[in-house]
Amino acid sequence: MDLKQRLAEKRFGFYVTLAVAVLSLVTAIVYAVGYSNNARFMSWPAFILLIVGAVAALVFAFLDLDDFGTAILALFSLIGLLLFIHIIYNYVVVVMIGIDLSSFSGAFIASAVMFVLTFAASFVNLFLPQKKNKEEA
Repeated sequence: MDLKQRLAEKRFGFYVTLAVAVLSLVTAIVYAVGYSNNARFMSWPAFILLIVGAVAALVFAFLDLDDFGTAILALFSLIGLLLFIHIIYNYVVVVMIGIDLSSFSGAFIASAVMFVLTFAASFVNLFLPQKKNKEEA
């Protein structure tokens, strides 16, 4: 089966999966750029999970195992978000109480927003149809 025929069988959810996979890779890059020099707040497992989830989703999407790809992408983005929260919570407490810092850094805001967007988009994508029904094809 050629690529053109495979793409003709796909629905809107497939393209959302591609976009969420790219968003996951961008989130990993933003997080690494912001925190790679600060080992105290960098969770390398979260970074790796975002990349592996995106690559797995892309591979499964093109192997016609779309449901597995979307599930892995959502699961890995959730675990990545939780690992980010786990490692960054002390920083949030320090800023909220005003011990050392008076405001959140741009790296924190960008990373937090990207992690939440990635998880939300991947969760919504779980419920989008990935393939056309036989009647639609």
